[in-house]
Amino acid sequence: MVEALRSRQADLGITEKDVLCVQIAGLCHDLGHGAFSHVFETFMKESKKSFKHEKMSCRMFDDIMKNFGAEGLDEEDVQFIKDLILGKKPSQENGRPAEKAFLFEIVNNKRTGVDVDKWDYILRDCHGLGLNVTFEYERLIHFSKVAKVEDEWQIVFKEAEAENLYEMNHARMLLHKKAYQHRVVKIIDRMLVDALLKADEFVRYTGENGRSLKLSEVCTDPVAYTHLTDDVIHRILRRKDSDLVEAKEILNNILTRKIYTYVDEVKEITEKEESEIKRLGGMSLKRKITFGSKKGNPLEEQHFYRRGDPNTYVTLKAEQVSRMLPKEFKDVNYYIVAKEECDAQRIREFLANPPRPPPPAALHRPASAAPPPPTSPSLSPDRTD
Repeated sequence: MVEALRSRQADLGITEKDVLCVQIAGLCHDLGHGAFSHVFETFMKESKKSFKHEKMSCRMFDDIMKNFGAEGLDEEDVQFIKDLILGKKPSQENGRPAEKAFLFEIVNNKRTGVDVDKWDYILRDCHGLGLNVTFEYERLIHFSKVAKVEDEWQIVFKEAEAENLYEMNHARMLLHKKAYQHRVVKIIDRMLVDALLKADEFVRYTGENGRSLKLSEVCTDPVAYTHLTDDVIHRILRRKDSDLVEAKEILNNILTRKIYTYVDEVKEITEKEESEIKRLGGMSLKRKITFGSKKGNPLEEQHFYRRGDPNTYVTLKAEQVSRMLPKEFKDVNYYIVAKEECDAQRIREFLANPPRPPPPAALHRPASAAPPPPTSPSLSPDRTD
């Protein structure tokens, strides 16, 4: 992507070092993922610990620089690489002027979500799962350019590629539905988190200066974090001590396919219903699929240039691209599951016959009170004649 922009627009001043830094950021932006990828982030959240894998990627990258260095990269370049990973903007610290803001949209695009990270994992995972990909990243690279729009240097695409970008998000949605957030995947992810939580105090990793760290502390030490891989489940299973009996049982159940029982899928769930389901031995697993933005549709922030008028840049509402595109850009469901089959039956009965709210209290008046005066028929709101 960066080479294509450089070859077409020499006036952008993209240097060899800029290219190298963008490439390194692309290679290193996911260094901070823990065991089982996003499962580890859920584990850390439920351990009440602050953790973001992008920030951890920067810590791991700092550790690489400390131990190995990089010939030809100065402090500004190292900061530039970390800011590319985080999706930040040009600054004095990273040594890039405002005219190079577009470089920060290549690896992690916080503005529209259109970045090569998505292209990479969508293509990889669709290939691995045998799903057909209809979006063409080669066309996006070919029909991209840099322009100053609304006082900011951005990557813009040819207007004809707007539908291609929606195909990108459609492929991402399919991956979430069929793989990342498939109900069986969500259940096994939940079981992994439960096992890690039960093993937290008893699985130790050795960090810098021989420090012994429990599982939820490993991210505080890059040396220890280097050794945290999916192998953590085998560390737990190999241990003989009684402290890990519950964690081992959960992991063995995953390996023998004795997973939590699926009960039902609902679109909405109240706090009261969730509390009752929990009391009955179940839980709700939220499946949330978005276009990657809390604001709705981030592609409506994307600017396009027009064939025949390449110096005019426009944004497009979804309905301007196609009337067949969705009106909503967020889909939320809840999978109701139970740890035991006996609990599942009770939860099914509860969901089939949820308690109804009591009727409003009747308005009583003392027997001695005089009846209210009759309402004039002409003033009665119930009359239809």
